[in-house]
Amino acid sequence: MSGRFIGTTHPKYRFAALAVLGAIVCGSALAQPTTAPKDATEDNKGDTRAPLPADSPRRKARERLQIPNGHALAIYAAIEDYKPVASQDKNPREYDAWINFLLHAKSQNTRELDEFAIRDLVPLDLTKPMRGAYRTDLIRFDGKLNAVRRLVAPPQLQQQGVAELFEARFVPIDESPATPVSIVFLDLPEPLAAVRNKKPEEWLDADQWVTASGYFFKAMNVPGDGANAVTSVPVLIGKSLTVLAGPPVPSGNPVALDKKRLYEFIKDDTKMIRTGPTEVTWPETAAFNRMVLHASRFPAAELEANANTDLKFADLFKESRIAYRLSCVKFEGRLLSYRRMEGSDWLTAAGVTQVFEGWMIPATEPRGNPICIVFSEPLPDAEPTGTVNVWVSFAGFSFKRMRYESGESDEKNPGKNVEKYAPLLIGRGPIVRADPNAPTAGSWGAFIQGVIIAVALLILSAGVLALWYRGGDRKAKAQITAVRNRNPFDPSVAPQA
Repeated sequence: MSGRFIGTTHPKYRFAALAVLGAIVCGSALAQPTTAPKDATEDNKGDTRAPLPADSPRRKARERLQIPNGHALAIYAAIEDYKPVASQDKNPREYDAWINFLLHAKSQNTRELDEFAIRDLVPLDLTKPMRGAYRTDLIRFDGKLNAVRRLVAPPQLQQQGVAELFEARFVPIDESPATPVSIVFLDLPEPLAAVRNKKPEEWLDADQWVTASGYFFKAMNVPGDGANAVTSVPVLIGKSLTVLAGPPVPSGNPVALDKKRLYEFIKDDTKMIRTGPTEVTWPETAAFNRMVLHASRFPAAELEANANTDLKFADLFKESRIAYRLSCVKFEGRLLSYRRMEGSDWLTAAGVTQVFEGWMIPATEPRGNPICIVFSEPLPDAEPTGTVNVWVSFAGFSFKRMRYESGESDEKNPGKNVEKYAPLLIGRGPIVRADPNAPTAGSWGAFIQGVIIAVALLILSAGVLALWYRGGDRKAKAQITAVRNRNPFDPSVAPQA
């Protein structure tokens, strides 16, 4: 035997086996499901994240500090304004909301609350009908502290380790004592530690500048001072107070106004509001009062030193005026009218007891168009009764373009005067300056005055001489008459020497 492997299968059967095997392989391939070609977008089909979120760090931080579902929870809708904070038996849902506010404030950081709180509101925003829109919002005020007291913490907070609360009453900057704000907080700053020597709910007088940041809870009515029987006080709930070394000073221009949301409601081309505020006009009235009070905080010379001196009448009259709204600007010119205005209880409570209205023609206005000025410091040596003629300078904040009734008769409407428009500025007071049109030693006017005075002196001298001569003439005539009528033969009458 040769040892070679010898196949025993017939060639024909071998071919058949190969054919069967090929058929099985092909059938298996055809039986597989058809796979469509991959699209590049299918790889990201499950990714719902935005590749670059449109966000900012401050927005994230502000959202983190807000009360969760602040505008949605039913317990917050149950808060009743213009009433004291409800006890648990009288309004359990408001009481629960009170506890929620305090627990949320307890977990916050005072520095972050101060940094991210809303700053463009005023107390009236939180006592008027739109106050509900700000419920639970984080709001900040800077102002002067008036009083502070200690409160007993509710049982739910005592279970959380909070034994006492504190309430501070303060007046925000550029506000009147007629519109105070109250904040309830948990951590007492060291400068106010003396309040712990007082009994619970007993007020301690205070006199510090503070920053108060908290969540707006409600507007609460409290007994008012003076003529106001009731005052509506916004109530905030925060972590603590930040005691300041002095009044906050804006960066840049030291006299600049904070551009509060309230100023957005100032309406151009309307008359000055001279009546009590209504639900429609109160924002502009409040803005007017705030601006008068703000301007009264600075001497007139300081306002002038920090004012824009490059503007003309047209800059505050045409469309460009919008760019200068609330800016401190200065004009020099002739003051022609000076009258007393009716003040307000709000300003009186803040120490501004008189307000004046004046009309002046700027030196840079050749057409003689006037501007209206409002101020709180009287013009020296002048009575506020109407017409004056004084050269002054005035720095004030641009309030609006005001519509007013001029002294010109309206030919189209007999019996009426033409309505015109003028810029309205609000400042501390005008400063009397040297009149550039007053005669000087070398001017033609002075020469004319000198001539008039000389002629007057000549006339006076002539009159005196005439009187003197006439007096002498009468005396001589009297002597002649006496001599003529004398009896020359009367020995009792001696002849005159």
